[in-house]
Amino acid sequence: MRWLHRALLTHDRKGWRERAQESILDLNDGIVSAAGIAEGFATAGASTRALLFAGLTVILAGGFAAAASRYAEERTEWEVDHSLVERERASIAADPEGELDELAAIYEAKGLEPALARQVAEALTARDPVAAHSEAELDVETIQPARANIFAAVNAGLFYGLGAAVPLLAARWLPADERPELTFAPVLLALALTGWLASSLTGLPTVRLIVRNLVLGTATMAAGLLVGVVVGL
Repeated sequence: MRWLHRALLTHDRKGWRERAQESILDLNDGIVSAAGIAEGFATAGASTRALLFAGLTVILAGGFAAAASRYAEERTEWEVDHSLVERERASIAADPEGELDELAAIYEAKGLEPALARQVAEALTARDPVAAHSEAELDVETIQPARANIFAAVNAGLFYGLGAAVPLLAARWLPADERPELTFAPVLLALALTGWLASSLTGLPTVRLIVRNLVLGTATMAAGLLVGVVVGL
């Protein structure tokens, strides 16, 4: 697992804050998805064993789906960036002077005087021409190692599963005859916490994010409750 720790420590252009935001979203998705399913099963009168079986299925299947989706997203982004950078590398090798003029023109368009723009372009090209062009033309500062895509996928799956476990564990220990009603409390508490965490990371209004989470979570559980009522008829 040493590679996983190295991937975690690898600097990528998203940064830890954006990674943390993604983890909170995965956690939130797990909570909401499992809460709706748990509410439906509980309302339909499912046994604790059936509820736990459904919950384990949500954790495993949902976690795998979240991991696969994140891997596909990250890998596609990596492949696109890698392709663009390699294309830029080939252009520099084929016409270094033309690419230097193009780089100077970019900085001139940003407001630098022509002489200064040329000086900056030459200095950056001397240090690392591919990096200079990638950042200025493609907005690609660095390309993370391909194995970091796997870390992102594992992270998404783990946080989804962790979130899905919250309503299922709560439902497991609640009285069976009051389970549909009482499940709302721990789920909404967990969603309020993820809203607060998201606010602390993004700087967006805390109340807005918490209320949004509570409304969406309540709507999902209400839908599950409705399905359970219909099935139980």
